[in-house]
Amino acid sequence: MNDPAPIGDNKQTVSVVVLAFNEEQDLRASVEGVIAAAADVPRVAIEIIIVNDGSSDGTASVARALESEHRVVRSVHHETNQGFGAAFRTGLNQARCEWITFWPGDNIVSSATLRSLFAHAGEADMVCAFPINTEYRPRARQILSSAFAFIYKNTFNVHLRSVHTTPLYSVSQLRATRLRSTGYSLPSEIMIKLLRHGCTYMELPGYLNPAQNRSAAVKLRNLVEVFTSFAVLILEVYVTHRDEYAHTPRRVIPAELRPTSNRPVASS
Repeated sequence: MNDPAPIGDNKQTVSVVVLAFNEEQDLRASVEGVIAAAADVPRVAIEIIIVNDGSSDGTASVARALESEHRVVRSVHHETNQGFGAAFRTGLNQARCEWITFWPGDNIVSSATLRSLFAHAGEADMVCAFPINTEYRPRARQILSSAFAFIYKNTFNVHLRSVHTTPLYSVSQLRATRLRSTGYSLPSEIMIKLLRHGCTYMELPGYLNPAQNRSAAVKLRNLVEVFTSFAVLILEVYVTHRDEYAHTPRRVIPAELRPTSNRPVASS
């Protein structure tokens, strides 16, 4: 497999943080899917940062092997498991590119989804992919995800298909944002804070890999962390930093979906 172009050459640059906790079986497929997606989009150059979040299986060995095989890959290793949010923060601290996204090490999201994100890099402050084929998720996960999205969208008045999704963020904007969560709710905290700060955003359809139906999301500690973070986020948005988060985001329509006439494109 040929690596995509390294960072440089006046391209959109993207740091892909691959989050891995006990993903010995699926990590290679996930990373190679990222590499294949980038190779199909010549306008982007990537780096891949594997964050091994204290795995107890052979994840570390797989990560180091991938690092030795591909010039765009490097790995960081936590001695103990610190959680989803902490692992992504490690990747954010290590990132050298203009844009950043996180990618699951369990290969649950299709590389075609990432290819779509790459193709639209730089067209909005935040480019989001929401899964279409959610029927491949367990029923309990579907119900919780729908309830989660409904509550967040109506509480914070944002118009997204999903608030816990796979996005492409601006590194500079993320580093300038006060982030509190170290757990599962970090993507939703980022999403709400950036949108309420007035960023531009684009939504794209994405797909889950049908063969992958594992999920660590529906766990008691994750649910407790989500409810706690939600309460604190309400306090920040509507009380302690309400002036900062009182702005209206602007939707950007993908170029291929815009009307061909000169009529203005509706946005929210």
